Amino acid sequence: MSFELRIKELLADNYSGSAAILEKVIKSIVVYTNGHEIDAAYLRASLNMVTARFPDLGVLNHFLQQFYDLLDQSERESWAEEKTIHKISQFISVYVREWEENIGLAAEKMVRLVPFQGKKVLLHSNSYSIHALFAHLADHKIFPAIYQTMAGPVFEGKIQARILSNLGCKVHFINEAAIGRFIHEIDFAVMGADNVFTDGFTNKVGTYPLALVCREAGKPFYVMTDSRKRAPVSFESHIKALPEPMKPSDELWQNAPEAITAENYYFELTPRNLVTAFFFEDTWWNLSDKQTLP
Repeated sequence: MSFELRIKELLADNYSGSAAILEKVIKSIVVYTNGHEIDAAYLRASLNMVTARFPDLGVLNHFLQQFYDLLDQSERESWAEEKTIHKISQFISVYVREWEENIGLAAEKMVRLVPFQGKKVLLHSNSYSIHALFAHLADHKIFPAIYQTMAGPVFEGKIQARILSNLGCKVHFINEAAIGRFIHEIDFAVMGADNVFTDGFTNKVGTYPLALVCREAGKPFYVMTDSRKRAPVSFESHIKALPEPMKPSDELWQNAPEAITAENYYFELTPRNLVTAFFFEDTWWNLSDKQTLP
């Protein structure tokens, strides 16, 4: 598939989590460098369309900031074409290896502190961090029962349900709106995150009400992600700078009557005070009032 078609496919992607979007961006860059002379302005313009489509993805912004620094250096120092391509390949290889290892470290940290054996775990949406966590558990022969939400409106929870069932987990696939029916069967919830702010974290819509139900039922609500997604700002300041564009309205209601506006957004803030603990590769934050986690 050509670079141009990969970018077009990315712009239409409504299912993938942030790490999967980044993986597709990286693959598109590899395709570009293998088949084109490097036109830095064109490459930036194409990738900027992706960031405009997904302004809330911390991992994408983290990668592209470093990638653009590399492009700036190549132009400033007038690198030859061969050197530019070599440096891009080298940068991507190191970046991917480092952050795959870091996500694994975050999973290891959480598993050391939270018992999963014999538990029933609530999951939402579709997250590479969650895939890594349950792959780590499977490697240690630990297979919790999973209550996986469908994650409307495009139901990407089905993707995660298949991945985790293939690891050997028993998966109960539920509508997140029905969480009140299942919450007392669940031991705790684990979420990924797209960004972690000073006042909470952003994730797929539906996360906030799940957190509220967990608090009401006295169930721990955990977030596992990596340090690329930590931002030393509030959600309000972030959303003013990078507002989320509305997604296709026909995902909610195709051919809606003229007097009805279907408002479709993918991300929302879940306040910090609803989170029991955050787990990163380099640290963890216990936000509960207990000395040890349940």
